[in-house]
Amino acid sequence: MTRLLVALALLCLAAPTWAQVAVAEPEYTGSDRVEAWEGKTILVVTPHPDDDTFTSGGTLALLAPKNKIHILIYTSDNAGSRDPSMTHERLAAIRKAEEEEACRNLGIPAANIQWLGYDDGMLEYVDRRELTKQVSRVIRKLRPDAVFTVDPGAPYEQWHKSDHRTGGYITADAMRAAEWRLYFPDLEAEGLAPWDVPVVFLFYSAQPNYTVDISSVIDRKARAAASHSSQFGDLVDRYDKTRADAQRAPLAEELKNRTAKEDGRYVERFRRSEAY
Repeated sequence: MTRLLVALALLCLAAPTWAQVAVAEPEYTGSDRVEAWEGKTILVVTPHPDDDTFTSGGTLALLAPKNKIHILIYTSDNAGSRDPSMTHERLAAIRKAEEEEACRNLGIPAANIQWLGYDDGMLEYVDRRELTKQVSRVIRKLRPDAVFTVDPGAPYEQWHKSDHRTGGYITADAMRAAEWRLYFPDLEAEGLAPWDVPVVFLFYSAQPNYTVDISSVIDRKARAAASHSSQFGDLVDRYDKTRADAQRAPLAEELKNRTAKEDGRYVERFRRSEAY
């Protein structure tokens, strides 16, 4: 994700924008509140290593101590650099290390991160049937109680990086395919029974209807987001690990200050849906 796209993403997270529409939030109380969940399995399906942290890092930090969180990443994010000495392979390794560090800050072990490994910006050119099958396989295997992923219907995503559009639609299709046994019969032959995902939390949404108070973990989210330092400032133009490490603390403070607030609370917003 390049500097410009990160800036746009953070603007989208920092406050309601022209693209967002006010939607009344349904009444979710007690154990219906995701923040109160215990013993659940959560699957986060993200286009790049950082979209999960920027959009859902606080919520994931709240969930991590008492639930099992898995991260599925479509791309290696191996193209978001203008450094003339950078290569796809080197950048992929940098992004992998940054994602693992971000997840460590959120309480998610590296063993729970799965990479599909597609090239950054090229997801729309992957065979869609095979891609849907791959994600459906993961869903059937993990049998998650909830999926966090990109809202495929958000106007912002209609012109934003194609990995977001493609990832959002493929994830939605994969959830449906995971539910119906005749979509991919060979998955059942692999011993993977159909699974109907009970609830979805869609991020980067233009119509959020669910707000999570992340005030108690905002510093952890900010540190996690700052782990992706290769995607900020002049490090996009010329990457240096020593400078990247040195910039993380001030970057974390900057990102904390950009985080959305509501009534004095730091928040994350999602479109919560049981319709998939």
